[in-house]
Amino acid sequence: MHVFAAFESTEYVELAVGEILENDFPQDKIVFVEMNNEENDRRLLDTINYSDGVSFSDTTATLGAIGMLLGVIYGSILYVGPVFMGLIGLLVGGFLGFFWDKRRVKQRLHKRKKEINIRTLFIIQCQTYEQVKLVKGICRKYFVSYLGLHDPSSKK
Repeated sequence: MHVFAAFESTEYVELAVGEILENDFPQDKIVFVEMNNEENDRRLLDTINYSDGVSFSDTTATLGAIGMLLGVIYGSILYVGPVFMGLIGLLVGGFLGFFWDKRRVKQRLHKRKKEINIRTLFIIQCQTYEQVKLVKGICRKYFVSYLGLHDPSSKK
């Protein structure tokens, strides 16, 4: 059986491992993995093979249509004419919508990077369920973020 524990702070990991080693766990049964947040900026436009579910076309089309409508309305007053002002309004509204969506996705990504803050993952191989209960208790004592158990003998 393997117990997986993910901690946000390395200080708590050291305290937890120190207490686990005090309870006569062999040091070769403990594995540490340093975690890096590799979530990068998203691709700007979706392809047929990759889609992240975020559509830039909704806000772009909406603000483009609003800009075109306003350009046509107020273009009839101006010398350049309603058609030319409608095209300018379409371009300006489309660019505003595109950059607004881009900024919103970037803010959402920045917020997610701050939320996902797992620094250290460590795996402990246990022989009995008493050891599993002991390790889980120690991990909970030192503010574990995520805790999991892999038991190959159990059939699910």
